Amino acid sequence: TAIVDFAHTPNALKVVLEAAREMLSSKGKGDRGRVIAVFGSAGLRDKAKRRMMAEVSAELADLTVLTAEDPRTESLEEILEEMAAGAKSRGGREGETFWRVPDRGEAIRFALRLAREGDIVLACGKGHEQSMCFGAREHSWDDRTAMRTALSELLGVEGPQMPYLPTQDTLEEAWLKWK
Repeated sequence: TAIVDFAHTPNALKVVLEAAREMLSSKGKGDRGRVIAVFGSAGLRDKAKRRMMAEVSAELADLTVLTAEDPRTESLEEILEEMAAGAKSRGGREGETFWRVPDRGEAIRFALRLAREGDIVLACGKGHEQSMCFGAREHSWDDRTAMRTALSELLGVEGPQMPYLPTQDTLEEAWLKWK
């Protein structure tokens, strides 16, 4: 199951992760699947929220992928570092229970590749929004399109093209650093 949600505050993320857990628990006995969360935290906004979002996810999601969400003029690397500190403070283990994937499209792809049958992948924070801000520039972006693209690639069927973000320009370099 793949879901795109607007949850962009610690409380909203908690609610959506708890709802996903409830969906899994209603499946009955046996392997109930895992919750895999993909989200970021906006630049030039409430910095305390960054750590809190990652803490919530470390507690309620089985796997977490930290990524870009409107970094604006702040360093995406520093935003991800603050979020990683929050995940670690709640027992998150980088490379095992959480990852930093700066490019949001690649983060969604990565989460879907981690998923097994019965899992729920949640892309949170952007929802219906139609752009993402890097520096002073808004880039056309839609998590719904990104999720459809990643799913079609995974299934080997024709689908939409992944929207462009500037993080794609250094994708290979970023992956080597964050992997």
